Amino acid sequence: MSIEKILITGANGYLAQFIIDRLHSEYQLTLTDLVEPDRAFADTTFIKADVTNTAEIEAVCAGQDAVVHLVALVRGRSDKPLSLFADVMVKGTWNVAEACVKQGVQKLVNISSISACPPAPSAKLPYQVDDDFQFGGGDLYYALAKYLGEQIGAAYHQAHGLDVIHVRPGVIAGDGQNPGPSAPDVVTDPWFVYVDPRDVAQCVVRAIETQKVRYGSYNAVAGRADSRFSWKQAEDDLGYSPEHNWPEIPGGDA
Repeated sequence: MSIEKILITGANGYLAQFIIDRLHSEYQLTLTDLVEPDRAFADTTFIKADVTNTAEIEAVCAGQDAVVHLVALVRGRSDKPLSLFADVMVKGTWNVAEACVKQGVQKLVNISSISACPPAPSAKLPYQVDDDFQFGGGDLYYALAKYLGEQIGAAYHQAHGLDVIHVRPGVIAGDGQNPGPSAPDVVTDPWFVYVDPRDVAQCVVRAIETQKVRYGSYNAVAGRADSRFSWKQAEDDLGYSPEHNWPEIPGGDA
């Protein structure tokens, strides 16, 4: 399997710029979103498309070898209605998976979230992929939509043989949504949930490059001993090696 052409959905988002930076010198990139990115990326093509529109997303997937799916409701999502999460994140991901199959795309790298499977109170930390999880009331629409997106990927892998890798970033530093990490006064369990966007981009590259894994979900978090979510599966299967780990915050020596 040779990957040369990659479609990036949600290309105008904060995380997308880091992924595009990492990929554009090695692959032929097509960028799609409702709004063209403010920043110009050399040797890329932009095509406006709406992931909730089946025909538009199918057309933009034509001729692609892989898709990195980034569309999600991120900024200001707390006041958005359920219907918007269902349309943009669930229906949108379903449309992308269906378009991949119809257009012969080899691989779908779906940007999920650690919110997709929040650790259950009984879970031993750091949380491993497939450990027990339990949704809570906070940010439920977003978390559930991410979880359902992973289930869509699993269904299309099983039914059609589409290679699907879900990358679950931690809390992404620098996006303006969060204050950034600082050590708690009292540390009682693995607590660190942040990730540098450059490390998420690295994990995406590893997911694209791997020929070892045809389906899986992987946490992309900082490589710290006190990370609440384990990155070891991503290290073992994909070769992910987080580089930006906040050494100024004590307790994180991996």
